[in-house]
Amino acid sequence: MSRLKNLHEARSPGLTAPSKPPPSRGRESPPTASRVWRIADILQERIASQQLRAGERLQEQALATEFGTSRTVIREVLGSLEQRSLVQRIPNRGAYVKGLGEKEVLEIFEIREWLEALLTLRATRNAPDGHWARFLAQFEGPLAASIQAGDLSAYNDALEDLRLETARVADNEIANSFIYQVLDRARVIKIRVTLLPGRAEAGRLLHLKMLRCMAARDGEGAQLYKREIISSARDLFVKYKALIL
Repeated sequence: MSRLKNLHEARSPGLTAPSKPPPSRGRESPPTASRVWRIADILQERIASQQLRAGERLQEQALATEFGTSRTVIREVLGSLEQRSLVQRIPNRGAYVKGLGEKEVLEIFEIREWLEALLTLRATRNAPDGHWARFLAQFEGPLAASIQAGDLSAYNDALEDLRLETARVADNEIANSFIYQVLDRARVIKIRVTLLPGRAEAGRLLHLKMLRCMAARDGEGAQLYKREIISSARDLFVKYKALIL
């Protein structure tokens, strides 16, 4: 695992968590959803980038001090992470980062391949002409330079932007609700696979082919490329699972 951690630190500096907010003063207001989500997202990023490793304990008081909040808020955060299957809370022992098993990862890839292909097909059919132009420009030019320079954070941000827009345009609430549950867990593996040598550039080229199909309103072609993107990531996971898990 240390090899992957070193690769992450060398090639993806943009994945470090934001600086902690100043501590609160006086009596704290009831926890708000936005505050809980913000802290949960930071901790999820740390789990995905292996700053927090499987089996590591998450101490409420230490987290409360770091984020300048109360243990009540941190309990809400840990509950959110538990719902995302990233944390396991054990009575009288505390909360721990949950590990991933090979069977679970392969199941996630299988679900993603079909659901995301469906959303890509629907988004291609629903979008007006010219809708994907900005993504085409991004994947054709700036992202190639960013990957060449070793800035994988720009690539991951672009993938997330494209995923969100595809889901919005696809306009299928049921499919989106299912994929949302899967992606929280899948993101941990996705980032680790992206760090493998050559994967980011290969993924960029596949996304570019998919986007050209989307721009041409070729839904069948677009969904086939989406499936290839995910299946090729799955194949890399199988090949390098000892390094990734």
